[in-house]
Amino acid sequence: MFIYIALIESEEDKDKFEELYKTYKQLMFYIANNILKDVDLAEDAVHQAFLRIINHLGKIDEINCRKTKGFIVTIIEHVSIDIYRKRKRENALSINEIEYGLRDLTSEINSIEETNAIIQAIASLPVKYSTVLRLKYSHGYTNEEISRILSITEENVRQRIVRAKRKLSYMLNNVN
Repeated sequence: MFIYIALIESEEDKDKFEELYKTYKQLMFYIANNILKDVDLAEDAVHQAFLRIINHLGKIDEINCRKTKGFIVTIIEHVSIDIYRKRKRENALSINEIEYGLRDLTSEINSIEETNAIIQAIASLPVKYSTVLRLKYSHGYTNEEISRILSITEENVRQRIVRAKRKLSYMLNNVN
C-alpha cells in the first residue's frame, strides 16, 4: 500500500485512498479471481485497478456508498477482462467462463448447457455492453445510477442495455 500512497500528493487523498484500499481490496480480489481463475493474475489485476483508482480519486466522494462500490467493481472488471483477453490472445490461458454477476440472468435457466452459453455470450460482448448488463441485473443499479457511474447519459444506458440484449439474443439463437 505504501507504493500507492507515495503516488498521491495530498494528505486528504492519501487518507481517502487508504480507506478505499482497506474497504474494497478483498472484493476486488474476489471479482478478479472469478474472472481470471488465477490467483497471481488476480493480484496483478487488483494492483492495476488501484493504480487507475488513484487517477480518479477526485470522482469519489463517499467511501461506503453504492456509487463508489459500482465504480470500483467496474474498474476491476475492466482491468480483469483486459488481462483475460490479453492472455487469451497469447494462447497462454485456456478458455474460462466469466461467472461473476450472472446469478440474476441465469436464475430461470434450466440446463447447465444454456447457462454456459449465456456466460460465454456475455463474456464475448463488448465491455461497454457487458458492464451495463452487470450493473443493471447483477448489482441492481437503476439507469440513472449507471449513467452517473459510467459518466454517460441515461439514454445511452438504455440504448446499451437494448443493444446488449439484442446482441445476446442473436448470439444465443444462432448457437444451435
